[in-house]
Amino acid sequence: MDLVKKVCLIGDPGVGKTSLIRRFVLDQFSDDYLSTIGAKVTKKEKLIDIKQEDLRVHLILMIWDVAGQKEYQQFHEMYLKGMEGVLAVCDLSRQNTFDRLRNAMQLVEKHAGDIPMAFLLNKADLVDVATLDLREVNALAAKKAIPVLPTSAKTGQNVEPAFTKLTMMIIRDWLASR
Repeated sequence: MDLVKKVCLIGDPGVGKTSLIRRFVLDQFSDDYLSTIGAKVTKKEKLIDIKQEDLRVHLILMIWDVAGQKEYQQFHEMYLKGMEGVLAVCDLSRQNTFDRLRNAMQLVEKHAGDIPMAFLLNKADLVDVATLDLREVNALAAKKAIPVLPTSAKTGQNVEPAFTKLTMMIIRDWLASR
């Protein structure tokens, strides 16, 4: 069975959304910073066996890298429309990136409803400069039943598991609705 699902990465500029996608899709990392303008869409295909359903799914993930700059927020409704999963990304070394993620989550809920979501605490390789209040992150995650994963696009830490976790949450929702 072929299944196409739209996933969005949201978060402030510079948190590593583009780098996470590059690591997941191409298994590459670059220190070059290029700001995403608007949204960039990348495709990743996976074969997933769902044993309890005796089903093999050819999953096509359409991964939307949504620009975090304020000047593009007027387009967020258009970019978020139809998404079925979201990776909310913040930078472990910048508390303000989590603070602003709350507003982005409200946009997600407004335009997509209650869809699978995971928090990615990116730049885990910079743990010695981490300023993020993990109690605050974990409290919000527990309240909304959102998984939290420390990730590093640079080292690859938890990048594949983060996308896999979200993918399985999306498939579980899809199975429940058919």
